[in-house]
Amino acid sequence: MSRKFLVLVVSVLLLMPVGTVRAANDGEKGASAMAQEKASDQAVFNRVGDWFATVGKSDAEKEAIKAERKAKRAAKKAEKEARKKAKMAEMDAKKAMGDAEGEMKEKSEKAKEKAAGMDKDAKKKMKGAKKDMDDKMDKTGKEWKNKMKGMDK
Repeated sequence: MSRKFLVLVVSVLLLMPVGTVRAANDGEKGASAMAQEKASDQAVFNRVGDWFATVGKSDAEKEAIKAERKAKRAAKKAEKEARKKAKMAEMDAKKAMGDAEGEMKEKSEKAKEKAAGMDKDAKKKMKGAKKDMDDKMDKTGKEWKNKMKGMDK
């Protein structure tokens, strides 16, 4: 029993993360942003690839190959940045469209509520006018009855 318990405790401890992982607070850079900041074209995999490409070449050929590869990497990076900026612009445009659409829906709902309120007011006024008219008709009818009774005598 104690051996099973010990194995269980060790298993749980091994599965627990050593440190907590958290997102960057406002104003702070996250881990990926800090890594991008320190990244350069002289990354290890770029240097190793350059070394393999220049093995057995003369110094002039080495410099030409390295310059060509560096230019290709810079062009690829610029293309990637351009795609990223285009995507961000597209997302901003969609967000602006969504905001405008939301405002239009809100205005539409307010107009519907206002129309419903006006409809209720109109119904109340019509009901009041109908009652006034009925009262006048009853009064007029009674007056006519009285007149008719007076004529019969």
